[in-house]
Amino acid sequence: MKRSQPSSYTQPRRAAARVLLAIACLLGGMGLAAGQASAHVVYGDDLNVNGNQNNYVSSNAGWLAGQNATTQTDSHLNRFFKFELTETSTVNFSISAINGFQYVPFGSTTIVTALDDLNPGYSLFSPIAASLSHDGAPYPGQTPFATWSPFALPHDGQPGAPTDPSSQKWGEYRSNADFTMANDLGEAPTSHFIAGDGTATGNSISGSYVLGPGIYNLVVGGNNQTNLDTVFSNVVASNGCGTAGAACDAYTAARIGRGFNIQFTAAPVPVPAAVYLFGSGLVGLAGLARRKMKASA
Repeated sequence: MKRSQPSSYTQPRRAAARVLLAIACLLGGMGLAAGQASAHVVYGDDLNVNGNQNNYVSSNAGWLAGQNATTQTDSHLNRFFKFELTETSTVNFSISAINGFQYVPFGSTTIVTALDDLNPGYSLFSPIAASLSHDGAPYPGQTPFATWSPFALPHDGQPGAPTDPSSQKWGEYRSNADFTMANDLGEAPTSHFIAGDGTATGNSISGSYVLGPGIYNLVVGGNNQTNLDTVFSNVVASNGCGTAGAACDAYTAARIGRGFNIQFTAAPVPVPAAVYLFGSGLVGLAGLARRKMKASA
């Protein structure tokens, strides 16, 4: 077991963007694809409330890409779940590819059937990423993005985003280290990595951990090297899909969803029986001492 600040001009635009974002996320979480929309970190049911959920990830490479400290990865290729523990508990979960999961991609009205070939990987973090966090939202100290990254400018096209031609960073998320990611409300907590694992050939993976009280992220992504090569080479060749053509088309196609089911349980860690026995022994000794004191009085 494993143990372990904006101008007066930009403010109304960003306020409007937040409203549109909330609507988009709501629509993305309705109908065929219950749960989070794929554009930002949007939480559905907590895993400790609903421990049997179907969902999808965009591509089969999000977790694997996040293993690379130089490029990091696009959080949109991963799916963020959260759960809360009020006491030390044993957490068990399994993530398995499923067949026939249907969803409507963010920004689209077309129903897509996810593929069933996910090679899942997962990572655990605490504290959790703020709701509506997304790659490209600037925050103090943000590491520059590569000029070809889809996130080289803020999502609303405002100037002033950090860019650096020598950087090869295209997103904010890491799957094997701490990461910081912001939302449009200025919230940018750092999530600390706890543990993670992935399978390159199988279509299911499980984890078991003893965790203390707190709120946690369980983030799911794909671990397929071939898919990662296609995604990464074509996002670079198409300048973050800013240049229309075959490379952008290939990048988009490689990001088709992969369906999965997650089963999750959490059970409080029982106090060892020896502790109870030790406690009852102390009570017994105390009683014996009182009786001796009365007898000698």
